[in-house]
Amino acid sequence: MDASEYYSGYRDFVWAVELNRFGLELVGLWPKTNEVAKDNYASDLRITLPLMVVSLKLVIIRWKRTALLPIVKMMAEDWMAPKVDAERDVMVKRARTARLIVICGYVLMTFSFTGVIVLPCFDLPFRRLTNLTDRDRPLPLQTYYFYDTDKSPQFELTFLIQAATIFFAAITYTSVDAFLGLAILHICGQLENFRRRLSSLASRKDFDCALRNSVIAHLRLIRFADKIEDAFALMMLGLVFYFAIVFCLYGFLLLSVITDAENDVSLSRVSYVMVGVVTLLVHTFLYCGAGEIIAEQCEAIYRALCDLDWYKLESREARSLTLLIIRASEPFRITAGKIIPLTMTTFCSLLKTSAGYISFLLAKRD
Repeated sequence: MDASEYYSGYRDFVWAVELNRFGLELVGLWPKTNEVAKDNYASDLRITLPLMVVSLKLVIIRWKRTALLPIVKMMAEDWMAPKVDAERDVMVKRARTARLIVICGYVLMTFSFTGVIVLPCFDLPFRRLTNLTDRDRPLPLQTYYFYDTDKSPQFELTFLIQAATIFFAAITYTSVDAFLGLAILHICGQLENFRRRLSSLASRKDFDCALRNSVIAHLRLIRFADKIEDAFALMMLGLVFYFAIVFCLYGFLLLSVITDAENDVSLSRVSYVMVGVVTLLVHTFLYCGAGEIIAEQCEAIYRALCDLDWYKLESREARSLTLLIIRASEPFRITAGKIIPLTMTTFCSLLKTSAGYISFLLAKRD
């Protein structure tokens, strides 16, 4: 059989099965080789999951927008309330940390956007180019297209839509996380100021008034933390599973790129994967680290109450501290879905689990 007859027969085969193939490919059921299937599966997850998480954040924040307004109002009240210089210094310190996180997030977002969108315009691809989906003019996102993207204006329109999608996704991802960090760091500063006021409670001449104000302030902080958890708990639950899956895929991809003996290691490919790994690690570390700080501040408040010179008080005044001590002994935590506490222990457990799956994938590859 000559080449012309072979290709003619192949065209007939494509014509015969194209409608069936179209339907099965829409739901991911068209049979493919193992190598192609694995590459497509990993690529689909690395593209689809981040966009799904961004959509989840956008939907939840819009849904919980009314719950965010009291958080902003309480922060404004704390800043406008009269305070001593030491308390203001604590608030400024926490706010500077939150601002630094925002700046780092914007810098990382700009670097990622430049690498994915701008560099390909100068024929400097920042990601791995494959023959499976990439054509003569590669686009920022690797996926399948049901039309010819090499022609104009299809290429320009698709490129513009993908660039806008990546930009707004990055803004949403960074801004929502930065606001959560701001709220958590603010309440950490308020807990620290509250602990300092408690340390002088026993020596106050107006003990009853000071105790009443302390109880009111403590309940206000508890409500503040409850509002934060109510607004972000569902989103945090999704992010925990997102981190476990995508970090595993990115880690596997990074090790595959580095240990691939057949191909030269491309700096752009390594940088592309490293940006994804670092972004995931930093965001998850900030979530869990902020939750750990809140737990530590609550524990510090409990210790401050236990260390009060209660024996110098009258018996009635000493007994009135009991309920405050009991409530302070139960620290409030930021959780993912009101199930998983966001602490450094949780972060380490996620890393161990992801590392185990990466090892499993590497073993299956070999």
